[in-house]
Amino acid sequence: MLTKFFNYLLRRIKSDGFKTFIHFFATFSGIFLIMTVMILQILSYGVYSNVDSSLKIAANKSNSYLEMEMLKRELFVTSEVDQNNTTTIYQTYDTKGSSEPPKTSANNQDSKKKKSKMEDAPHDLSVAANTSVLVLDKDGKVLNTVDKFSSLTNLSIDRSNLDIISQGSAQNYFNQTEKYRLITEKVDSSLYPDAKYVVIAINTTQLEEATERYVKLIVIMMSFFWLLSVAASMYLAKWSRRPIQESLEKQKAFVENASHELRTPLAVIQNRLEVLFRKPESTILDNSENIASSLDEVRNMRLLTTNLLNLARRDDGIKPEIETIDPAFFDTVFANYAMIAEESEKGFTARNQVIRPIQTDKTLLKQLMTILFDNAVKYTEDDGQVTFTVRTNDRHLYISVADNGPGISDADKKKIFDRFYRVDKARTRQKGGFGLGLSLAQQIVVALKGTITVKDNQPKGTIFEVKITGA
Repeated sequence: MLTKFFNYLLRRIKSDGFKTFIHFFATFSGIFLIMTVMILQILSYGVYSNVDSSLKIAANKSNSYLEMEMLKRELFVTSEVDQNNTTTIYQTYDTKGSSEPPKTSANNQDSKKKKSKMEDAPHDLSVAANTSVLVLDKDGKVLNTVDKFSSLTNLSIDRSNLDIISQGSAQNYFNQTEKYRLITEKVDSSLYPDAKYVVIAINTTQLEEATERYVKLIVIMMSFFWLLSVAASMYLAKWSRRPIQESLEKQKAFVENASHELRTPLAVIQNRLEVLFRKPESTILDNSENIASSLDEVRNMRLLTTNLLNLARRDDGIKPEIETIDPAFFDTVFANYAMIAEESEKGFTARNQVIRPIQTDKTLLKQLMTILFDNAVKYTEDDGQVTFTVRTNDRHLYISVADNGPGISDADKKKIFDRFYRVDKARTRQKGGFGLGLSLAQQIVVALKGTITVKDNQPKGTIFEVKITGA
């Protein structure tokens, strides 16, 4: 059982359908992979672009950030956290409008100096809420005040990597990992000679957490659509192969039918020649029947091969050569048809109602008219009547061929344009029919951007109607 399954699986893998499926699947997978990578890259760029832009702007104002941070150290002193987890904060405020106790004279002097420094401090700094600044001396010691709960005290600083935005992380007081985008700049200030480096860091922890959620969502959605692509690939593989399979089946049927049609006249010719070979002393007159029968079959084979070649050429694609055709063209064609009908002892009525020149392919149009005329004459009873009508309006050419023959059933009407299909297979061979004429006629009509239909004639017979657009 397992062996049969593997053999079946191996056959499926080697089949053309599986190859087509793999082609579509690989295409879809490649598209979704590229889309996923592009979306993730755009997302990552969007997350860090604003942050990096802010860092670059801040790096150009490193001295201003230095002065601001050192003034903050002088104005705001944050104490160490005591054992009771309480914090004492010593601040200096402007006493104007304040209810605080008055300060000593010395403190007032210090306050005025600090206030003066604050007024002289740069006012063009726009610091985001999640932006922090570290001031370092030459040994890497932090000179400005840092919040005890912050992770900045544990942030690893590479003082040799200057003017470059980098990624960093550190553990905060609560043992949580916080991530930063940071840049280190070298500073030289006469006011603060001990300060040698400024580190500007932006906390990106929340941004990265949000990004991770978006990435997971994107991956899930892309995986879902990737699975849909599997079903789409299977459907498209079957859908794309359907016309190819249908065409292959038609080609097989065409070859089989053509072989069958050729085999019959060849067999007749072979038998007739064998009879002649067995009677070497007989005269031509004695064997006239065999010779006539052989010649008749040769004519049938010639007609069949001609039709097969015409169909093969048409299958490669008909390219009409448009030219101007005068109404007199139809009179000339009808004159020839009248002679053929007379020889066949059939009645023929021609109605040329074309009142203007038309634009179409003359060769294809004549071949189409001839096929319809031959078909009407061939299947019309003795002393039958064939009526051929052509007319035009502003945009179309109409062709109508009516006969009073036995007619065509509704079931046969659906198949008469198929190759090698014959309504009466017993009679059509005698009349030289192979079931190719109407199939060729339909191909010509399609090439001329028209339609062909068949309907019953009253009281009996058949009418073929052709409508050619743009003629």
